[in-house]
This record gives sequence, structure tokens and C-alpha cells, in this order.
Amino acid sequence: MNIIFRILLAFYAFCLTVISLMAVVLTLRPEMIEKVSEAFVGAIMKGRGTTLLMLFVEFTFLGLSLMFLLSGVRSRRDKKSISKYNSIGEVKISLNAIESIALAATKKVGGIRDNKAYVTKQGENVSVYIRTIVMPDINIPELIEDIQKRVKKSIEGATNIAVNEVRASVENIYTGYRSRVE
Repeated sequence: MNIIFRILLAFYAFCLTVISLMAVVLTLRPEMIEKVSEAFVGAIMKGRGTTLLMLFVEFTFLGLSLMFLLSGVRSRRDKKSISKYNSIGEVKISLNAIESIALAATKKVGGIRDNKAYVTKQGENVSVYIRTIVMPDINIPELIEDIQKRVKKSIEGATNIAVNEVRASVENIYTGYRSRVE
């Protein structure tokens, strides 16, 4: 969920809480309903500008309600896998499986101590990001280029999914010992 969506959701929840509290008070004190409705019609609904403002607020809340309703119904499963169709039917390959293929490809490269793979879906293709810790005395540019070629070839060969890019970064050089924290 992005930050704007969360802010809208928090605002919406706050407004619904206030409206719910007002409904509880009006339910417990029914005589207040008549007074509130007279005040509402008398003070707010007389002017053309306030009527338009109320319509704007009402349509805003209707739009937010529909947006939140549809966001709960919308499937997120599509973001975690890639679907391919063949003559027999549909084949779904999860992004986790593609990450495993990328990690297996990097294990075949000498000079790597540890690595992590992250795969993102870009339409029907994928983008791969590899973070590595390498052994000392390794030519890093050649190693990274070898990783990129192997990962792209392995993923495309195993899944028939096109790889848009393979980004690789060396996070650290393995020194063989852990530093003390003081």
C-alpha cells in the first residue's frame, strides 16, 4: 500500500468514526434528531455554495468508499507470479521460483561468498536485482558481468520469461572474520 492510499484510509476511518459517534448519540437521544435536522437544513442547506460544498464532500466519500471496496476485492496474486499460456493451458511461475533460479545461477560463479536475489514483475517480463558479498582478490566488474549473463540465461532458459535487466551490486568484501562491536 502506498503512503497516499494509507493517508486517505486514515482520514476516511477518522471521518467514519466521528459519524458513527454522532449516530450513537442520536440513537440514544432521539429528540435530538429533529433539532439536528432543523439546524442542518437551516444553517447549511440555505446557500448555493454550501449545497455545492456538501455535494462535493458526499461524492468524495462515495468515491473513497468505492476505491477502498475495489482495492479489497482486487487480486494481488497476479503481482506475485507470471502467467504463460501454451497449447494445453496456463502455466504460472511465482517470483519466488524465479529468485531461486537466479540464486542457483549465481552459486555456479566462483568468488561469491553470499548473495540475495530480488525479482520484480514488469508486465510479462521480470527485472532481477542481485546483492552479493564477494571474496577478496576478485575482479569485480568481470564477476558482475558473469553473474548478469548467467542469471539472464538461466531464467530465460528455465521459464521462457524475458528478463528486462539484471542489476547486480557488491555489498561487501568477505574478510573471513567478524568485526567486534564496542
